[in-house]
Formats: sequence, structure tokens, C-alpha cells
Amino acid sequence: MNQKLSVSLRTVLCILLLALVYVLQTSLGLHISIFSVHIDLLPLIVAAAGIEMGSGAGLACGFAAGVLYDVSSVGIEGMYPLYYMICGIACGYFRTYFVGREIRGTMLGSICTIALLAVLRYLFYFQFMNTGIVAFLRDMALQILLVVVLSPLVSMIVRRISGRKKPKAVVLPPDI
Repeated sequence: MNQKLSVSLRTVLCILLLALVYVLQTSLGLHISIFSVHIDLLPLIVAAAGIEMGSGAGLACGFAAGVLYDVSSVGIEGMYPLYYMICGIACGYFRTYFVGREIRGTMLGSICTIALLAVLRYLFYFQFMNTGIVAFLRDMALQILLVVVLSPLVSMIVRRISGRKKPKAVVLPPDI
């Protein structure tokens, strides 16, 4: 990719990636699932954008992901954009802790995003249905397992969009 692309253009490319993944996940009845758990890549892209490009890109990608969820789902309007914007900003804030370990940062940010959203959905919606806590925990554990498996791929794609090369891990001198 051209190294002279601006940060805003790279953020727009990341938002286009979000839209493309969303369309592929939801169009033509294509619901990708493993062990009856729906694969959702949008939280991974939001976390990767925050980790790779910073809080501004995390905020923009989080807002775009939230709007895409609001367009298609039944729920309180405006809650998904707010939730994903906060998650994108948080991932961007913790970016400095994952220098050289962006895949781990993406993985941890995505796990926190998905787990917190699953708990909120359970408390406000699924709890009133006839789904048990064991089924909820099984689905959440499978979603987290899918995040662990898919985070390296998503992180590499977003890193290519961001134009950054993989930085080397910082080695601190031993304490004397």
C-alpha cells in the first residue's frame, strides 16, 4: 500500500472493510456458524482498528459497526454505536501496552467486547427467554474461542490497511 495515505483515508478503508464483512455475514441468508455459534467479525475489526491505528480510528470504526448493527437488529436504537465507540476508544487507549504484541491486544480487546456485550444481552434480553445460563455460557465460551482463532487474521488485515509494519517488541533492561 502507498505509505502516503492519510490516517483519515486509512480509517475510511477500515470502515469499508467493516461494511464488506457485514454484508458478507448477513447477505443472501449467509449466516456463518460453527457449533451453532454465529461468527461475528465486526468486534474484531473494531478492536484491531483501535489497537493498530489509535483511539480515533477505533471510535470511527466502532460508530460504523454500531450503526450497521442498529440498521439490522431489534434493540434500543443508538446503544450499539455508543457501545462499540467506547470499545474502540478503549482499545486505542490501551494500544501502548501492546506495542509489538498487537495480535494479543486485538484478541484481548475482542474478547472483552464480546463477553461484555453477551453479558449485557443476557441481563436485558435473554434472561427473560427460556434460555438457561449453561447454554449462555457455552455460547459465550465458543464465541471467545472463535475470537482467539480469528484474531491473528483480522489483525494482519487491519495492520495492512493501517500501513504499519510489525514493530519489534520492546526489551527492557533487567532490574538491578
